[in-house]
Amino acid sequence: MQAIVLHGKNDLRFDPEYPTPTPKAGEVLLRLTYSSICQTDIEMWQHGMFGDRGARVLGHEAAGVVEELGEGVNVPGIEVGTRVAVENVRTCGQCFFCRKGTSQLCENGRNFGFSDDGGLAEYGVWPAELVIPLPDNMPNEEAPLAEPTSVAVHAVENANVTVGETAAVVGCGVVGLCTLQVLKAAGLKVVAIDPREQSLKIAHELGADAVLNPTTEDIASLLPQIADAIRNGRDLSPFLREGAGGRVDGSSEPSHSMTSATNEIAAGPKSSDDARAKTDFDNYIGPDVVIETAGAPSTGVDAANWVRRGGRAVIVGFSHQSQDDINFGRLHQGEKTILASSATSTGGYQKAVNLIASGAVNVKPLISALVPLDKGIEDGFERMLRPEKDVYRILVGNG
Repeated sequence: MQAIVLHGKNDLRFDPEYPTPTPKAGEVLLRLTYSSICQTDIEMWQHGMFGDRGARVLGHEAAGVVEELGEGVNVPGIEVGTRVAVENVRTCGQCFFCRKGTSQLCENGRNFGFSDDGGLAEYGVWPAELVIPLPDNMPNEEAPLAEPTSVAVHAVENANVTVGETAAVVGCGVVGLCTLQVLKAAGLKVVAIDPREQSLKIAHELGADAVLNPTTEDIASLLPQIADAIRNGRDLSPFLREGAGGRVDGSSEPSHSMTSATNEIAAGPKSSDDARAKTDFDNYIGPDVVIETAGAPSTGVDAANWVRRGGRAVIVGFSHQSQDDINFGRLHQGEKTILASSATSTGGYQKAVNLIASGAVNVKPLISALVPLDKGIEDGFERMLRPEKDVYRILVGNG
């Protein structure tokens, strides 16, 4: 079968004769329709697979059609011909973390597209209990984006949000734009922050109450003002700019400078003290929740600085670089909760599929291109690396 296989750092190959898998007991064979290329796939291509795992088919955001049932499969709704999304985390159910109900932290977990062959192939195998049937109104192209939507669901659940609260999303890539929509579905008002005007435009169209560009606007000054205006039901028109939903303030100095094009959002202030000095907490309260999805240098620190006293900052973005500028004294004084959110938890995938199928999360604007499997490296992975990158998710597969 055709497959895109990672053999090592910077060694990604299209293989037209990769072995077709056979389902074991409890598994299904899937004819894979599409798999979307995530930034994590790019990271593994550029930096190598996590651990020494040998050659591996990439693709952890995947969908397919059940082609064959392995021995003993008797899962309601799963039969030959069923269209499914692939829930990509396979847990042991026995370790300390699984028994605590935090299976996303499983000590023995396996992952579709990481530890096991993934979705960038014609066929794949996975446990029948970990494929989610698709509603009739959900097309195959949207199904792979259940994965980033499930990440957003987990982040919002970790944030312990309440209807009527005000949130900021730092980084409006795919996960950030899904997070924005999950927050809106939960009844929050949301400010979206990103240096790319294209992302801000999409964020506004997807329901952001305001958008801010850190390359032209002083986020540390404007965000608390906008959050308080929203909280108090005041008119946002003084903060809105035509066509986007944020504010242009000619008197404000940008609080960020652009980083490289591979980052989703610009780098933040040089230190926690700098950010604290620039943030107008003396006169304004600020957002109840800040969810960081960018994974760029200092954006985690930004989230910690920008959330209100007593608020929650959730760090979703993944970065190889350390962010060492957090001032724990200020966190202590402000009784802020800073927590990390990784992947998704039990039930998160089903919730994601439901949100997409219901229209509460619209993933259509996040699909940048459909690419056949044999062009996946050239028109998918390599396009994602271009300096003028203008894509969100590229779907690779034969449909």
